[in-house]
Amino acid sequence: MPASQEAKEKEKEKVIDEATPTDPQALIHAMREIQSDAAQLSEIEELEYSQTMKLVESMKVIQSGLGTAISIRPMALGEPLNHVKQAIIGADAVIIGLDADGKPFSKPLSDLRPVDILNVVQEWAPKLRVKITERKKGAEERLYLVEKILREFKEGNSPVKDSRKQFYDSAESDLVKDSLDKE
Repeated sequence: MPASQEAKEKEKEKVIDEATPTDPQALIHAMREIQSDAAQLSEIEELEYSQTMKLVESMKVIQSGLGTAISIRPMALGEPLNHVKQAIIGADAVIIGLDADGKPFSKPLSDLRPVDILNVVQEWAPKLRVKITERKKGAEERLYLVEKILREFKEGNSPVKDSRKQFYDSAESDLVKDSLDKE
């Protein structure tokens, strides 16, 4: 073993020895800190889970409104799904894909661990933004075309409306005149 590695090992042992309390009061204090930290960890994990589920619900709303699927790298799915061949996030935030054997599967995103859901969201969001931008651009172009066509119809129909009005006005006055003449 090289001297530098031997020195590192001795340093680790020294740190471990210093961290191991020999005094019963120090042990009690350490146990209280462990309990406090464990309680805080539990609260944080519960809050993380709750907030992550709200994030999944928001994803569902956005994606179902668009009616589109987003491809996701299998590695982003975490264990045990990181071995799948293909994966997409479909409507209602459901992961759909092919497993390692090529068999189709589906799994709600909410079934993943919060850390894996966050990885999926990090991939999902930019891809969804691109799809929204493309769809928005297409809708704007269609709206512009429809409004232009409507303006053309409006301008083109006004002489038709005027001529119809004149025809009906003259026809109506002729009918009134004819009925008065008959009396």
